[in-house]
Parts: sequence; structure tokens; C-alpha cells
Amino acid sequence: MGTVLDALAWKFLEKLGQLIEDEVIMTLSVKRGIESLKKNLEFFNAVREDAEALAMEDPGIDSWWKNMRNVMFDVDDIVDLFMVHSQKFLLPPRPVCCNQPLFSSFAKFSFDHRIAKRIDNINEKFEEIKMNKEMFGFERTNRQQVQITIVDRSQTSPVDELEVVGEDIRRAVDDMVKMIVSNSNDNRSTVFGIQGMGGIGKTTLAQKIYNEQRIREKFQVHIWLCISQNYTETSLLKQAIRMAGGICDQLETKTELLPLLVDTIRGKSVFLVLDDVWKSDVWIDLLRSPSERGLNSRIPVTSRNLDVLVEMHATYTHRVNKMNDYDGLELLMKMSLGPYEQRREFSGVGYQIVKKCDGLPLAIKVVAGVLSSKKTKAEWESIRDSKWSIHGLPKELGGPLYLSYSNLPPELKQFFLWCALLPSNFGIHRDAVAYWWVAEGFVTKMHGYSIHEAAEEYYHELIRMNLLQPKPEFVDKWMSTMHDLLRSLGQFLTKDHSLFMNMENSKALLNLRHLVISNDVKEIPAIEELKCLRSLLIFNNKNFKTINKDIFRELKHIRVLVLSGTSIQVIPESVGNLLLLRLLDLSYTKIKKLPESIGNLTSLEYLSLHCCRHLDSLPASLMRLSNISFLELEQTGIDHVPKGIAKFQKLYNLKGVFESASGFRLDELQCLPNIQRLRIVKLEKATPGGAFVLRNSLRLRELWFRCTMGANTHDITHYQMNEIERIQQVYEMLSPSSSLIYLFFEGFPGVRFPDWLCSEPEYKMPNLGHMYLNECISCSELPPAGQMPELLILQIRCADAVVNIGSELLGKGVSSATHITIFPKLKLLHIIDMSNLESWSLNTGNLRGRSEQLVLMPCLKRLFLNGCPKLRALPEDLHRIANLRRIHIEGAHTLHEIDNLPSVLWLKVKNNRCLRRISNLCILQDLFAQDCPALDQAENLISLKRLHMVDCQNAKQFRMCLLEDQQLAVDVVTVGADGRDIFPDETLYN
Repeated sequence: MGTVLDALAWKFLEKLGQLIEDEVIMTLSVKRGIESLKKNLEFFNAVREDAEALAMEDPGIDSWWKNMRNVMFDVDDIVDLFMVHSQKFLLPPRPVCCNQPLFSSFAKFSFDHRIAKRIDNINEKFEEIKMNKEMFGFERTNRQQVQITIVDRSQTSPVDELEVVGEDIRRAVDDMVKMIVSNSNDNRSTVFGIQGMGGIGKTTLAQKIYNEQRIREKFQVHIWLCISQNYTETSLLKQAIRMAGGICDQLETKTELLPLLVDTIRGKSVFLVLDDVWKSDVWIDLLRSPSERGLNSRIPVTSRNLDVLVEMHATYTHRVNKMNDYDGLELLMKMSLGPYEQRREFSGVGYQIVKKCDGLPLAIKVVAGVLSSKKTKAEWESIRDSKWSIHGLPKELGGPLYLSYSNLPPELKQFFLWCALLPSNFGIHRDAVAYWWVAEGFVTKMHGYSIHEAAEEYYHELIRMNLLQPKPEFVDKWMSTMHDLLRSLGQFLTKDHSLFMNMENSKALLNLRHLVISNDVKEIPAIEELKCLRSLLIFNNKNFKTINKDIFRELKHIRVLVLSGTSIQVIPESVGNLLLLRLLDLSYTKIKKLPESIGNLTSLEYLSLHCCRHLDSLPASLMRLSNISFLELEQTGIDHVPKGIAKFQKLYNLKGVFESASGFRLDELQCLPNIQRLRIVKLEKATPGGAFVLRNSLRLRELWFRCTMGANTHDITHYQMNEIERIQQVYEMLSPSSSLIYLFFEGFPGVRFPDWLCSEPEYKMPNLGHMYLNECISCSELPPAGQMPELLILQIRCADAVVNIGSELLGKGVSSATHITIFPKLKLLHIIDMSNLESWSLNTGNLRGRSEQLVLMPCLKRLFLNGCPKLRALPEDLHRIANLRRIHIEGAHTLHEIDNLPSVLWLKVKNNRCLRRISNLCILQDLFAQDCPALDQAENLISLKRLHMVDCQNAKQFRMCLLEDQQLAVDVVTVGADGRDIFPDETLYN
């Protein structure tokens, strides 16, 4: 067990050591002060490791703890300020006037004097703290290191059933579904309650009901709303409209949105889940009236408070009980041990641990996260015998939840506490949070990783520890959330120096270090008074419209500034005073320009201007920011990117850059040695050159190309032949290095793909795992992707010129000593909106004459075929793909038959006008058919267990073709969906 101060102390010791060894010219007093500071921090190594827990139980230790933490933050501030100013003074003086060198020397002396005085003050505080000898009476153990678990992200998939164990929840789901469905013809709004304490599984139960086949079949509209304590009415209404199938992008007020919601659901049966309701007014004052305009609406509501459900007039309330010990043990074992690990050895001690979790599924899961890194029975016993009860913590936050936190290494504690400051139900993006942590100074480099890659691994470690919950729709766990109880724990532990401000909690302490302002706060506080602030985050708060022009003269220590989605239009010149600022996020704001003073932000590493549509230019001073590693310019009004990006030697992620006549040139890219993610847009404006500008970008992982193709796929921009030839030359010069993993073509008007993609791509891009060819409108022949040895996902969309897909896509395969494999690792194949595709062949005849064994797509699990109206038939050789389990075919209006697919378990066919026959799918278990008017024949579907047919006129004839004694677990035939997809969530079938 380690403390957050432990991590801070080690980080600051490293900084001070580097500073003392640096060849920066310092006055003697500053150098002596820094050496004393380092000795005082080394003394801190004797602090008790359990001081963090003791501080909650003993007021005296708590006072010391706060003092120590504040001193640590002061150390970080003064060291960073010193380093920034020292580098500034080392720059060659500008020839402004003859007195400039003398002035610089005087400024240097004055600054050193101020720094020396602040360092002396900090050392005096240290001496006072050292007087409390009782805090330092025990030798510490070796510092715990974070053990990062490296996971192959390509192997992960959405999980639904892992966290659902026990007969109780299955019975509860069945009972509530029967009750809801049996009353579904009653033309009124009915509320059903799900009540229980935090972490007991209310949301899991509601999710299971929401995804139930019987619910999907009975109701036309399905809406899920998370009701956080700081919800806004407009955001809830927008979410409801979108989930009901409406469009509301241009509407901003409740007055505009309410009528649209009513129109969207009028006359339709509605299933609306309100999750985590704290006050009944969200239903009574906002959602009840529009819901009553729907047809027989049913509203399951989860809440901790029974009174809320009574106020909402719930017809029936199911109380979620604690999990029994047997089911708890099953859950613990599932989430802490691998599928092939020996469980019997751990079951005894596991049962004792479950007893301590008191039947709370959340508690069991977070303790399982701790146990997942413990591989011996003795380690499990050590966790069982740990101190589970901490005096001073609210009861609901103690026990297993605190145990999971206290067993984190110090570095992970910092990351967890930082995430806990974010709003309730906030979508935590992996890339964004990684940059936030780097900007805060939390992340240190690991061997073989860049600092940003290390931060991403810390993010995945929090998921592995069950402290973040990945959203199931993101296969690579790119987005996650934090449970409210864990969030409350983090906010309690940081309440003396960090604040999530909402309407109920709006008082900010003057020594506050981190401040996140909720979108329901109507009056923004006097932020300039919070002079110790290190990070300020405001998300989607439209009340934040202006910034006091002098506010940034006071916030001298701020590192992270996020103003995303606010209504600000002007950034004051005083922003240039934020010398320690590392991250500035102005995305989705209404700003019209950036001040010239932004060039003074010499520490700035991250600048996001995404969707700043009113911003039409960048200041020239931006080019002075040599520490920039992330720059995002996508979807702005900018028509000119200044020349000089080649000076940004630390660039790691560059989005939305484009070439212009007197500005940025593509050949500048060859001067960026650290670039890993790159998005180049408006390539139709680029000029071809002689150099392969990305060939030596040896760390490049992700590459996006985009030409302007019009507002949507129905508004394609057509280019002249001379323009097309020029654009093709530009793409040729953008040949990537062999390190590439992700490749995106978004709008390519060329008639042929670049040679580096078509000629021996297995050598030029041996690591490519994801390839998306979207809106490549004029290429009639596809690249030989079957030769790519590591390709996992292939998507081809809107390739209008492709009439036939044949052997050119398969290529010559990947050879080994005994066999040739075509697409050796491909898992997902998406063919979408191919309006002219008539035939598709997997014929490998040109390779069959060779002596080696021929293997076709051995890893392909899913085929998604959508919007191919002219496709006459599926490939004859599709049956040779042994592991193809799931097929979705939609909008194939010329397709008559689906036949002979012996490995397919799951088939969905939708809106296929001529499809008549499905046959010889001998292990098919799930069949979903919708809007297939001709479908009336079935043969040899002997394993079918679940059949859904929606708006299929010949459904009865099709059903009669099945075996007379064939028993189906689910047999649904219905009408009236009007094209909407009402099938169960597909993640249930992964």
C-alpha cells in the first residue's frame, strides 16, 4: 500500500535532481535552497505508508497530512516555474535596444531573488512538519511499482454475461418483463420501480430488461436515459429524441425540444428507462407529459430512494436484494481468475472475502480487481486479513471500496482520484484522459513506451481493476465510465484540495488545486481568487460566456484548462501569462480568434480547436510553441495553416492539418520524428513533391487521409482528370512507414489506389491491423488486402466504381512453408453502401495450382454487408471460411438466396426485397429477419433456437418450412416496426 504523497515525493525528487545537475546559471542562494529542498524531500521517505488512512482517523495526523500535501504542491509549482523561467533567460536576447542585455541580467537577478525567497519559505514549512516526530517513527517498505498488464486490444470484445450471475437476477428479469409485457396494451404511461442501495445491481437488472427480446418486440421506441444528479433538461431531451429516431442538432432550448420529442414518439409504443433517478421532478416536470403522448408507454426507473418512486406513482417496485454468498463467490471467481486457472484452491478464502463484501456486486467486482493480480493463496489471505474498515469514511464508501483504492500503487491512485472529479456518467475517453494525466505531470516514461503510451496503459489498468467500467459498444475499451459510489469515494478523499462543483456543492476553498464545474452551475465563481489552481475543467456549460480579461494574471500555476462546449467567444490576451499551462481544450466553443499572446505559452503541449467553426485563422505566434505534442484543427473555419510545423519536434498527434499556398507544406511532415497519429485533410489542395514524406516516420501508428467530397455521400464533389492525377501523385508521396497499424481513406477521388497500398503491401505495411477505405469513389479495383499478415478489420464503403470484387482483393496471400493463407488474421469484414457492386467472388483458382495448402480467412468471425442493392449472390466459396459465425445482410435487393454456410450461428437479414430462401445453415441458432417481403422458404435450419421475423409478409410460410417437431426458445412474428430495428442488443450474442 502506498500514498499519493509517496508518488509526489518521488516525482519531485527526480525533478530536483535533474535541476541541480542542469547547467542553468543560478545564484548561489537558489542553488543552496534547491539542495535543501531535495534533502527535505528525501527525509519524507521515512513517512509511514499508512499515513493516508491514519489521517482519516486522527485529527492531528489529518492536519499534518493537509500541510504535507500543500507543501508538496508548492514544491511542484516552484520547481516548474523555476525551470520555465530559467529556460527563458537562456534564450538569446532579442535585439530590441542597446540596454537589452543589461535589462535581462537585472530581470534574471530579480527573478532568482523571488524564487530563493519562495524556496526558503517552503523549507521552513518542511522544518515545521519534521517537528512532528511521531509521524515518522517507522521505516517504510520498498516502494510499490505499478504492474501494467499488457493486453492485446484486438482480442477484447463487449461482455454482457460475465457480470450477471445467479438465479435471483434471472428470475427478477423474467418477472418484470412478464409484468411489463402483460400490461403493454393499456394505453397509458406506467412507471415500474427498481430500488436498492448503491452498487447493488439496479442498473445491471435494468440493462437486462432493456435488452430482453420480448421487450424489443413489443415496443417500437426504446430509450435509455442516465439521470445524473447534475443533469440538464436540454441534454436529456436531446438524448431522448436521438434514441427515438429524431434529429435535433440545431435545437438548443427546452421550448424547441419538447414539441419535437412529442412529435417523434406520438402514437408509438415507448419503452423508456430512467436510470439512477435522485429526484422525481425529472419525470413529473419534464418527461411525463411527452411520454403520455406515446402509445402505452412503460417506464422502468432505478433509484436508491423509495420515496422518489412513490412520488412518481410507480405501479410496482422491485427491491433489489443483496447477492447471496454462493452467487457472490461465482462472480468473484469469474472476475479475478482466468478461465483456465485452478479455482478450487481459492474457493475457501474467496468465500470469506465475499462475506466481507456484504452482498454488494460492485464491492465484489472491485475486490476482484485487487485479487486479479494476486496469484497465490497467501496473497488472497493477505487481502482477506487487511484492514477493511476505516474510521472517518462514510459507511457506503468504506469496506471493499476503500480496500480496492488503498491497495493501488501510488501512481494509479492519482489517476483514479483524477477520474473521480469528472461529471457523473461522463464518457471517459482513453486518449483525452491520457493527455490530461500527462499534463498534470502524473505519468513517467516506462521502458519501451512513449509517455502517452504509458498513460494509455494506466487507463487500461484501471479498467482491469474494475475501477473504470468500459462501455460495451467500444471493442477496444476506448471509452469508459466510473460508478457513482467509486466517484463519491474519490471526491471524498480529495475534498480538501479538489472540487466537482454543482448546484449543491458550490463553495470553493482558496487553496483548491483542481476544479471541475458542472453544466448546471449558473453562476461561475470568481475563479481568479483560486490562485493555487492547477486544473480547471468546464464541460458543456452554456452559462460560461465570458472570461474576465485579468483572470489569467492570477492563475499562475494552472496546467490543465478545459473550456469545451462553453459559450465563450473571446480568449483574453492574459492567457499568455499561464506559463505552466500544458493543456488547452477549446473544442466546440464559439471563439473567433486566438490571441497573439498564446505564443508565450512555452509549456503548452496540447491544443484542441476541434469544431471551433467560427475560428478562421491561427496567430503567427502559435509557431513558437516548440513543446506542442497534440494539435487538433479539424472541423474549424481555418483556411490557412501557418508554415513552421516542422519546428514542433515533439508532435505526437496532429489532426486536421492541410496544405495551403503560403502556409504548411506536406514536406514538413518528414521533420517530425515522434509523430504517431496523423490526420491530413483537404488533400485536394496539396501539391505533389518528390520526397516520400512519411517513409522515415518510424513511430507512425495511425494515418487518416481525407479529400473534400461534399456534405455527404449523396453530394459527391467531382474532380477534373488533371486534378485527379495530381491528387494521386500526392497520395503516392504519402507512403507510410512500416510501423503503421491504422489506415483510413476518407474520400479519395483517384482512379487507382497508391502503389504502396497495391504492390507488396505485406512488406511495406507488415503491421497494419485496421484498414478503412471510405468514399473511394473512382477506384474500380481494390488493393490486395489478403496479403496483409496482421490485418484484423477491413471496411470498404462507397466505392462506387467497383462492380466486381474478385481475386484482386485476395492477392497472393501470405505464404509459409506448408500453406498459403489469404487474410490470415482478418476478424471483421464490412462492405457498405456499394451501390454498383454486382458480383463478389472468393475464387482462389489462380493459387490452387501450387503445392501448398490453401487457407481462406481462418479467423473471420463477422461479415457485415449493407447497402449493396445490385449484388446478385454471396461468394460460392464463403462456406470454406470455417470460423465465420455472424452475418448481417441489409439492403441487398437483388439477392435471392442465402445457402450453404455451415459455420454460421447468427444471421440477420433486413430490407432485402428479393430474398426468398435461407437453407443449409445447419448450426444456425439465431435468425433475425425484417422487411424481407419475399422470404418464404427455409431448409435444413435444424439447430435454430431463436427466430424473429418482423414485417415479413410470408413469415407463416417460412415458419412452416421448419421441422414440425423443431422447438424454438423464441418464436416472434410481428408487424408494424416501420423500418426501425427492434431486435435485441447484438452484444448479447458475442
